Amino acid sequence: MKNVAIIIAVSDYENITPLLGCKNDYKLISDILKATNKYTDILEIYEKTDSLNVKESLTSFFSGIREEEIGELFFYYTGHGTYDGEEEDLRFVLTDYSKEKYNTTTLSNNFIDQQIRRVDPKLTVKVVDACNSGIPYIKGDLEVAQIFEQEKAISNLYFMFSSHSHQSSYVDTISHFTKSFAEAILNYKGNEISYASIIEYIKDKFAQSSKQTPYFVAQGTMSDIFCNVTDIIKNIDITKYEKEILDYKKEETSLTEAIKRISESYSSRDEIDKILIEIKEALTEMINIDFLAEIFSLDIIEVSNYTEILDIDVVAKWIDENPNDYFIEVEKEEISNNNNIYNNFYGNTIPNLFRPKVEYRGVSTRLNTTFDSLKIKLNPKFPATFPYQCNVVFLISRYKITVFYKLITYHETGWEIYDYGDRSKWKYFDLKFSNKSDGIKRIKKINNEFFEYIKSSIQARLEVQNPSK
Repeated sequence: MKNVAIIIAVSDYENITPLLGCKNDYKLISDILKATNKYTDILEIYEKTDSLNVKESLTSFFSGIREEEIGELFFYYTGHGTYDGEEEDLRFVLTDYSKEKYNTTTLSNNFIDQQIRRVDPKLTVKVVDACNSGIPYIKGDLEVAQIFEQEKAISNLYFMFSSHSHQSSYVDTISHFTKSFAEAILNYKGNEISYASIIEYIKDKFAQSSKQTPYFVAQGTMSDIFCNVTDIIKNIDITKYEKEILDYKKEETSLTEAIKRISESYSSRDEIDKILIEIKEALTEMINIDFLAEIFSLDIIEVSNYTEILDIDVVAKWIDENPNDYFIEVEKEEISNNNNIYNNFYGNTIPNLFRPKVEYRGVSTRLNTTFDSLKIKLNPKFPATFPYQCNVVFLISRYKITVFYKLITYHETGWEIYDYGDRSKWKYFDLKFSNKSDGIKRIKKINNEFFEYIKSSIQARLEVQNPSK
């Protein structure tokens, strides 16, 4: 049985912003993997990172190990990332990337997963440090969760993702996430470091950061070992990988040019109103799905200043914890909270001691748009079913709208008296004014989610009322 590894580091881009720090990411991860003396074969792709070479190299590598018994497959990527909403697929952006040849010049995560399933390793580890600059970015809680759903067919998996959708993955002369992954290993005081311990270290490292929060999934035993921490590994010096890259000439852009370019993606208040109306029209199409018009009547309620929105405190907390340019004020109250001190496995005292607990009351805005929330309510025409509602909240800035939505079931508390019952968790995504058409497509997906939610609820209710004999 052999262990294999794949390292892909894309630093040079022809049409979007280069990420020169990814060169140092490659050197650091490559040296660590080799120092473990664990991997029989390591595929390193860091120079010829155009789409043809990357895909041919991967195809050849997987073909070469298909007849082997694989213990662990370790996959690492650093570079730009994007998300295909239609196919629900994470894509790694390659050197010759262009919008016109999107599929050709990106590498599909689904392709990687298909190859992994064919070689069927006992353990799969995927570490993705997808840095954001210059292209529409994807790394969403919802999107990443969808990727995880696809990954579940791979048994015994650890997936480490550098940040959430509303954030960037930061890189100086080395990427912050990759550096923390390395530090977890090099600073470990024990003899054998598990993947669970690496994840714990990274979580602690970013605990105080509101700008970047890594995302993890673990379907393993939580005791899987990355490596023995030998003296060779302990002697790896991260500082030598953080040196400035001298063979790169930075493109100088004047401050005026930068402001003009960014301002092109901004919208006026009138334009925002038009987009909101277009969103409402798209959500109105909900009633036309399948049997809904026969059973329900549609009522869309426009809400101003986020009043009487169920569980708005959760949205308020999210806004407060994530830097933004929204036209919104968060209403909150601090309550004293005396927590005990504790240390992690690395002997580090965890910060946040005695930090007051924050209770979130809601949000408000002075932006006078047509509306800032919608309640899409389906009222039943027959007594055998209940009302259903989808609350959609719009967090508005000059260049995007972040859309939160929650699905709600009513239940009957009296004769034709209804109150809130079951509800989904808030989901969210960004609608960027510079890419409005894709945003509207994503809005229309809410309709399909709402329909499936209602259909499932009705079927469950009918089964309760008509149990099989």
